[in-house]
Amino acid sequence: MVEPVGISLLIFILIFFILILAGLLGLYLHVAGFTLVEVLLLVAFPLLAYFAALPVVGRNINGLTGGIFGTVLATAKVFDVPIVHFGRIVIGVNAVGFFIPTIITFNMLASRRVPWKHFCLLTVIIAAITYLYAFIQPGLGVVIFLFAIPPILASGIAFMLRRMKGLSDLNTALLSYAGATIGVLVGADLLNLHKLATHDWGKPTLVSVGGGSILDAVFLAGIVALFADFVFRSREENIFGRLVKVLREAWPK
Repeated sequence: MVEPVGISLLIFILIFFILILAGLLGLYLHVAGFTLVEVLLLVAFPLLAYFAALPVVGRNINGLTGGIFGTVLATAKVFDVPIVHFGRIVIGVNAVGFFIPTIITFNMLASRRVPWKHFCLLTVIIAAITYLYAFIQPGLGVVIFLFAIPPILASGIAFMLRRMKGLSDLNTALLSYAGATIGVLVGADLLNLHKLATHDWGKPTLVSVGGGSILDAVFLAGIVALFADFVFRSREENIFGRLVKVLREAWPK
């Protein structure tokens, strides 16, 4: 039997480790060209949402005011927001798994840090590949077999595009993230939405786009794409040197 003090220590170490990883991710996002608001949305908000949902993990919280409801299983699914009712089926979106990736992506497009033409090309390719991998599993919703393949491919295609004439300044990290998240969103969730809405779940069910929250394929696709970009970029430039330089400049003297 583990003593309460030991459990508390393990939880503290785990939280500390998670915060360290989040800090490193935030640092890389800054170096890769993400704005401060985008870094906060991609790193800080999901962590806060996850920790805020921990007290209600496993509890049925149907009927909360404000239209936010669902059964919290392992992540911050408490942030599912219902949108449309189809009989006993409710279609909604998740604040973490849907809103954050789409807001960040379209902010990049609006600020022209990601070119529309190449974004659309990459999104169509990733959406088509993701659709081939996706299937409906009762009790879970849309599941992507080998979900890491589409975002890694998105990063590889982004690097191929940068080698084309006139695209040497293309930010592969931003393009990889945008193409991977929206491509997976379209290929996995939106193209299968009609199947989810007409599927006989046997009980009143909330079908949430991005409903896995920080463990959703849409959200994870962006993280995997960024990791792949880090690996690819490390072969061409000294990423670690840039990260260390940023740390030194930020460190108080």
